[in-house]
Amino acid sequence: MTQQLPDFSGPVRHWFTGAFEAPTPAQSEAWAAIGSGDHALVVAPTGSGKTLAAFLSALDGLLTGPVPDPAERCRVLYVSPLKALAVDVERNLRSPLVGVGQAASALGRTVNDVRVGVRTGDTPAQERRRLGTHPPDILITTPESLYLVLTSAAREGLRGLGTVIVDEIHALAGSKRGAHLALSLERLDALLPRPAQRVGLSATVRPVATVAGYLAGARPPVDGGRPVRVVQPPSTKELRVDVVVPVADLTDPDGTDGTAPDLSGDAAGPASPRHSVWPHLTRRVLDLVAAHRSTIVFTNSRRGAERLTAQLNEMWAADQGATGTDAGGTWAAQVPGQSGTAVPVEDEVARAHHGSMSREERTRTESALKSGTLRAVVATSSLELGIDMGAVDLVVQVGAPPSVASTLQRIGRAGHQVGAVSAGVVLPTHRGELLPAAVAARRSQEGLIEEVRPPANPLDVLAQQVVAMLAVEDRTVAELTALVRRAAPFTTLGERSLEAVLDMLAGRYPSEDFAELRPRIVWDRLSGHLSARPGALRLAVTSGGTIPDRGQYGVFLASTGTGEVAARGGRRVGELDEEMV
Repeated sequence: MTQQLPDFSGPVRHWFTGAFEAPTPAQSEAWAAIGSGDHALVVAPTGSGKTLAAFLSALDGLLTGPVPDPAERCRVLYVSPLKALAVDVERNLRSPLVGVGQAASALGRTVNDVRVGVRTGDTPAQERRRLGTHPPDILITTPESLYLVLTSAAREGLRGLGTVIVDEIHALAGSKRGAHLALSLERLDALLPRPAQRVGLSATVRPVATVAGYLAGARPPVDGGRPVRVVQPPSTKELRVDVVVPVADLTDPDGTDGTAPDLSGDAAGPASPRHSVWPHLTRRVLDLVAAHRSTIVFTNSRRGAERLTAQLNEMWAADQGATGTDAGGTWAAQVPGQSGTAVPVEDEVARAHHGSMSREERTRTESALKSGTLRAVVATSSLELGIDMGAVDLVVQVGAPPSVASTLQRIGRAGHQVGAVSAGVVLPTHRGELLPAAVAARRSQEGLIEEVRPPANPLDVLAQQVVAMLAVEDRTVAELTALVRRAAPFTTLGERSLEAVLDMLAGRYPSEDFAELRPRIVWDRLSGHLSARPGALRLAVTSGGTIPDRGQYGVFLASTGTGEVAARGGRRVGELDEEMV
């Protein structure tokens, strides 16, 4: 093992050999690529140790290397597409940090104190200010929060960065959100004495070359550019996906075979009961949950997650009342692999998990599932990307999966350990979902995921980032053009397109219909100098990010006070998207 970890310090090697049997192929190849100084794109199945592979080299330097000046303390930036994933990574970093510290003590050595900070939309304002004035060694954030940091005085705390880790890069590269992040990464590199080394992580990506180009950007070697080394060892991950119809006939869920009377109209009296697949589907999901240790149930909407959670808990409570709490009841079935152990009876069998919930509620649900006190979580895509949910041994997908890539991601939450089997069950809810579900299951097992196509030159994203850049620093047109074209989605940006964007931002509109729009920048066309107008900074930080798929509505506790405080409402508890509202 020592020969397999030649570049790590003694405490790190001591901890790793005590915690793991051996590095995975993805880890060994990733450490070689990262150690070479090149950018690295690591493509490997879930449970192959990609996140640790990306962090361990940086952690070794942070723990055992020289302590930098406090103003340049932040040296590792981790960018996550999800707030929940960012918090999960921060929690999972505690194990190696504590473990290496204990290994150093056993070897009679000391290591540096490494601080980890999380900066997302859930971070309280007081904590954000503290991170800005006292940068952590490792900053975990999202694309939108990185943009806000770069558009504020807190960007000074990033000048010591050496490594940028972009997790689940496939979820970003093919969207305008990814184009927005690409420009933010180039703005970040412009702050640094030398562009940071970038490490991209993904379990599902195709084509690899396109995403590698997105990760690296178009900075030439003479200007600090680095080649990208792709780490993609042969996959040995076993994926088992079963498509199961919850009823014998999806067109006739109750098995009436069309013999039920067709009562309609006012003269028919009360409406006849609606024939629905949901009672049967809920029962099938509950049976699967009862037969496994921990289960994640994915739905395709937040409303569906809340609805199914309520139905599962209602059916669970009814079965508890019918069978009692003794070991002979239906839900005292034995867990596979734990002979003689009865499943305990809980007050609730499932909880919902989605992006509209508050950070505290999501964390409570995740912790309950990991600790084994909760049998199931009904989630949307909030648990799809990379979150380690412990010993989950089954994933249930209700309805056809949104894509083949999401099928791999979601089923991969089960057996999220090296060598474990990822098992999943897909339950179509109507006939129209049966064929898409079967195709997604087949293609996911063959690795035939959708291709990523980064958008080319999204000018709305460019306009927003230009205002943000000029709000913190004046630039010339030549400097701005060079920076923008280093980002992969904008390498083909033409002069006329860029000038059109600058004209619009400077108040030169194509007709009088736009005369009421306020200019945001000043463009001196003789000197090529660009600067921001008053109010541009406020606009940049209040309108950051790309347009989401759904509108979001804040949820606040109703205030019982009086006066101005009552008018503003009570404490914020989360968000609801427009579908649920």
